Amino acid sequence: MCPREDETYRSTRYGGHPPACTCVACCEKRRAGISTGYKSPREGGGTPAWFWAVIGIVVVALVLTLVLR
Repeated sequence: MCPREDETYRSTRYGGHPPACTCVACCEKRRAGISTGYKSPREGGGTPAWFWAVIGIVVVALVLTLVLR
């Protein structure tokens, strides 16, 4: 038998538990401040290295423009 859509979503997003689960493990996680929700693959964030490379190139170009004027 095929799982229902909501069961598939819950399994994927919440590891099998609903968002407001009151089981002991989920309650202990909430008390400890650990998220029980979805963990995206891009979690951790930060500014990507390519952004800083572009900023560095722009700054160097501006400095060279001012110095070589």
